[in-house]
This record gives sequence, C-alpha cells and structure tokens, in this order.
Amino acid sequence: MKLTKEQIQQVDQKLTDFGFTFIDHRIEVLDHILCLIEEKENVSFLQAADLVFEEQKDYLKTQKLTQWTNVISQRVSLLKDIFLNPVFIFLWILSYFIYDNLPYSNHNLLLEDLDVIPMAIPILSFVFLGLYTFVSKNKVAGTYGALFTISFILMFYLYFGIHWVRKMEQFPSLLLLSGFTAVSLMLYYLIVYYKIKNDRKFKMLLNK
Repeated sequence: MKLTKEQIQQVDQKLTDFGFTFIDHRIEVLDHILCLIEEKENVSFLQAADLVFEEQKDYLKTQKLTQWTNVISQRVSLLKDIFLNPVFIFLWILSYFIYDNLPYSNHNLLLEDLDVIPMAIPILSFVFLGLYTFVSKNKVAGTYGALFTISFILMFYLYFGIHWVRKMEQFPSLLLLSGFTAVSLMLYYLIVYYKIKNDRKFKMLLNK
C-alpha cells in the first residue's frame, strides 16, 4: 500500500492526538507506523491504520513516555550546535563590535552597567518557552535541550565569569562578555533552527 500525503498527514494527526507533541520524536514514530501500515494488504487505509495503532498500543505508550527523556539525552550534542555553529561566531563578533563602540568614556563603567546582559537576554525566552510548552503540538526536544544547556553555561558565567570580566583588561574582558552574550542570543536562533530542521524531515516523509 502506497500512502498519499493526505493519509500521512492523517496518521501524523492521530499521533498528535495520542500525545506525541514533540515533532522530532513524533517523526521517528511516524516513520515506523507508516511502514507498518504500508505492509497491510487487502484492507483499506483506515482499517490498516486502526489495526496498526491497536497492535502497537504498548509501543506507542512507551514512546510517549520517553519524549521528555530526549531533552536530557540531547544536552551534550547541543554544545556542538552552539559553539561550532557559524551563527554563534557571527553573533560573537557582532556583540564585541557593539560593546567596543558604545559611548562609554570609562571601560569599568561599561562593565558595571552591562556585565549582566548575558543573563538578562534569555528572560523573554523563558516566558516564550513556558507558553510554547502548553500550546504547541509541534514542540522540539532540542529547543528544551538548548534552554537547559545555555542556562547551565550562563549560571557558570554568573558565578565565575562576571568576576573574571571585571578583573581583565579591555580586550579580553569584552571578548568574554561578547562571547557569553552570543551564547544567550543563540537560544533564540536555535529555536528557529530546530523548527526548520524538523519541518524538513516531515516534508521528506510526505514526499518519500
């Protein structure tokens, strides 16, 4: 049985209704379920879908429960997405340029006023992700992994980095301050990045 785009979307909606609200995890389960439906012979699409969902009931329940564990499992790999991403390098350079050209006559005054910027930038993202958690049916585990990873990095900056920044000369202190600012800004970029990445995976399933 060769499934149409509309039928694939129906199965995807069925999984969403079942509770698979993380799109990256749902895509993996969707691919598995679609293969099983296509193997059914001499029955209609709706009958095949119902049969597969009934046969895979235990599998679906197990996979549903593991959605949040994917958030934790991705935290280490996310460091690569942050620090090896060209966007991070661009944001770092841009942040340094902005800090270096602000109209401060005294470098120490700039640090006193702006060394909390890396901690302040993500505040809005916490609000957004709180709403996103309850509203979105296409959440991405990587988004939460990015939130936790970046939060950990910024807590390190809060307890140790600010002290280092204030003790350094102008170039290294601005380099460090702009680096952590770029980390903060990556939180906003990665949300979009993971969304686009998983939308592409879903389109590949539709066109397979």
